Amino acid sequence: MEMQEIRKQLAVIGAGPAGVCAALAAARLGIETVLLGNRPVLGGNSSSEIRVWTRGATGAGSLFAEEMGVWGRLKLENFYRNPDGNPLFWSETLLDAVMSQRNLTFFLNTEVFELAMNGGRIGYIEGVQQGAERRLRVCADCFIDATGDGTLGAEAGIPFYVGDRRVEPTDGPQLPGAQLQGSSILYYTRREDHPVRFIPPNYAYDMEKIEQMLGRGGRIVNEQLSGSDCWWFEYGGVRNTIGDAQDIALELKRLVLGVWNYIKNSGKFDADCYTLDWLGSLPGKRESRRMETEYRLRGEDLLGARRFPDGAFYGGWYMDYHPAGGMHDAHEENCVQIPVNVYQVPLRTLYNRQVPNLIFAGRNIGTERDAFVSTRIMNTCALSGQAAGTLAAVCVRLGKSPAELDCAEVSGVRETLLREDMFIPGVRSEDGANLAGRAVAAASSHHSGACGPRAGSYPLGEGGFVTFPAVEGGRVAFTVTCDRPVELRARAHRSMLPSRLRPGEAAGDAVWKLEKGEHRLDYSVPPGMGGAFCTLVFENAPGAELGLARPGRTGFVCGRASRSEYCEPMLAYEGDAGLYVPAQAINGYARPWGGPNQWCAAPGDESPWLELRWETPVELSEVRLYLDPELSMELPSSHTRQWDESHHFTAREEMPAQLVRDLRIQVRGEDGALETVFTQKDNCQRLLVAQLPRPVRACALRVCADAAWGDRSPAVYEVRAYGPAEA
Repeated sequence: MEMQEIRKQLAVIGAGPAGVCAALAAARLGIETVLLGNRPVLGGNSSSEIRVWTRGATGAGSLFAEEMGVWGRLKLENFYRNPDGNPLFWSETLLDAVMSQRNLTFFLNTEVFELAMNGGRIGYIEGVQQGAERRLRVCADCFIDATGDGTLGAEAGIPFYVGDRRVEPTDGPQLPGAQLQGSSILYYTRREDHPVRFIPPNYAYDMEKIEQMLGRGGRIVNEQLSGSDCWWFEYGGVRNTIGDAQDIALELKRLVLGVWNYIKNSGKFDADCYTLDWLGSLPGKRESRRMETEYRLRGEDLLGARRFPDGAFYGGWYMDYHPAGGMHDAHEENCVQIPVNVYQVPLRTLYNRQVPNLIFAGRNIGTERDAFVSTRIMNTCALSGQAAGTLAAVCVRLGKSPAELDCAEVSGVRETLLREDMFIPGVRSEDGANLAGRAVAAASSHHSGACGPRAGSYPLGEGGFVTFPAVEGGRVAFTVTCDRPVELRARAHRSMLPSRLRPGEAAGDAVWKLEKGEHRLDYSVPPGMGGAFCTLVFENAPGAELGLARPGRTGFVCGRASRSEYCEPMLAYEGDAGLYVPAQAINGYARPWGGPNQWCAAPGDESPWLELRWETPVELSEVRLYLDPELSMELPSSHTRQWDESHHFTAREEMPAQLVRDLRIQVRGEDGALETVFTQKDNCQRLLVAQLPRPVRACALRVCADAAWGDRSPAVYEVRAYGPAEA
């Protein structure tokens, strides 16, 4: 068999969300990178092979928390090309990104089977590319284990955890009896224009067994299901999820085909014309190894939203506990979900100094199990990949291991991540190379914060919430209509980033006794709440309805805790509260944290522009714009319309209305004349990097937002500007 030797600065093993993001992040920073995946497609559990839809912090209730960065760029590109969420096209979006990326080589269908150590470091790895009769030997300065199973780490001799048990590599791949989360196989159905017969294979579970399993925990099936509705077809948590992978997959197929036989042939469903359109052959795995790292993230870190000096990315999915027995478990609950606010994850969860040139990414990073049940979610894994790829790039350039980085170098990693659109909760960019920090911002106009025209009402019979940016000493007014006398009660909460499930620190109660009719209610922001978000949580108030406004502002949100469907309340400050002034676009925050942190043009501004002005001329080479793609609405990799309602999921129907679509960048020279140096049409991205054709000397930089995707005023979270040496 042919042996091909590959020498790169970085090798990434595993091509799921974590591995893809790690490889892209490092390659974009100029590191020669090779990516190896053991499947024919990219994307891991989200791939067209498995088709689990990606979710993250926004799906678990946090507002303005949708994961961006490298992963967000892929999701936005996918939505632009693939608004219906076809999983086949999602895999192609990933492949296109990897194939077109400079400094990045990749090999699919490649299983790594051997690792060689040299002086305590990984010297090389070897693998076989299936179907090519080719062996690969990969030598690199640094390796990233994004395998999900921690394969490289275990082979390199690093201890790991299975469930709550610590395992030495010499003990075997897993300890018997560990209680883990299982795997799931998905399927899709399709309705034909004629009856379709289904004869189950002999190995499928019989109807009696299926009825017993469906009787536990309110598990419901029908003829219109997509596999996304049946994520709870779960098994394997009491098995060795690595060594018994084949047996687990076959047991899941027994289950799925048994359920389909029950739907088709029990006579309880209108299923004559339905057929299986697709059945996964490979399950999506939730849990296996977690590596021992310099710090292991704990459940209390999540619940307390702890800050870390090396916090580098974030999570926000529930602490999500699945029964180990899956469908065979007698528990009444399919899973138990404990909400959390967005939390930081430190770089120290990504490495163990025992093997200095190995970094982890994905679900195998260092966590205790009560943190793992949140960090395992794919969007969080993807962010860990970007952090790992960035950390690897810095280490390769400096010739250091992660554990050898000093405080300033760790801060440099974080600044690089922020520059590449990573959100680190509570961390403001202090990039000294960013020339925007020396500028004064001006604009053609700015949004006053006033609400738009009335656009309906929201019933408060089952309660609800209103979130808005808190301005110290400010007074807001909102509208409530009652069809009977109502005592409206609300509790105020303070938070830096609001959540519909964990609204924050309680900050006082309010009561309004209302007669039948329409009322304009005044509310004063409680003392000490300024510089944060205020969330009013209303008790059940049958007969009362909150007035809604036509959407047009970031930061003003209302809805119910139980659903991710959001509206804009007809609520506004008295006068201009300064929420969307130009200076907000250069304050170091690229998304809401304690406030909108956004410039937004005034409604009706036909030629909106944002300008940075310098007292003395600067030389510009690169401009970065961080735009508004509606960060409170989820961007899953794929979905089917059937499960939108059952999952309380609001699918995007079109491009975000306030996202800048067409723009020009102009510079004002020392002669006062404006020159257009960059033009972009049909932009679909949040982070737009404009490389100027040549360095230019400028007294001012102007961003002309010529058009947005919809009828909302265009908005910009942050503008960064760099000279030739920094770009």
